[in-house]
Amino acid sequence: MSKNTSFSKAKILNKVTALFYSKGYCATSMQDIVEVSNLNKSSIYNTFGSKLELFIECFDSCETKYRRDIQKIIMVSTNPLKTIREILELSINESVNGYLIPNYISEIKNKEPLISRLVNNQQVYLVDLFEDIVKRGQNLGSINNSKSSKQYANYLLTSYQGLQIMKSFPENEYKLQNVIYDVISVIE
Repeated sequence: MSKNTSFSKAKILNKVTALFYSKGYCATSMQDIVEVSNLNKSSIYNTFGSKLELFIECFDSCETKYRRDIQKIIMVSTNPLKTIREILELSINESVNGYLIPNYISEIKNKEPLISRLVNNQQVYLVDLFEDIVKRGQNLGSINNSKSSKQYANYLLTSYQGLQIMKSFPENEYKLQNVIYDVISVIE
């Protein structure tokens, strides 16, 4: 018998996204999903499919929102350094904005090929994004030319991922803005 015969799919996705955010894909069990959603396993499987399909739906929803938020930053900023800083700040405020991205890092070693592909695609997107912004900054003279735009893009991706790891330790919270400042100072 179903625990809940009528439910909002969006609300369930939000709850499960928060669960995946806190535990990661591998550590989240179907029982955890049952408990957080207040649905029985049958309802979950009938509505979302497997745990993997549910994770992918959460991932895709978060990725769409995240890319939309990045595009908003890009559209209003005329300064490439400011754009990069705001994207890095977005990375340390992801949990506030409802993104699933921080646990992507922990999923890189995941043996599930589809999740590995999703993570890889997200990283390619970020490198391409950073490379475009750096090229623009180098053309404007606000970003130095001592390294190629691709080298700086890889540096920014590594910094971005480092910020995500650092933010999981509350004692580092105050240091994050300083790290962003340091990252920007390297490319100025």
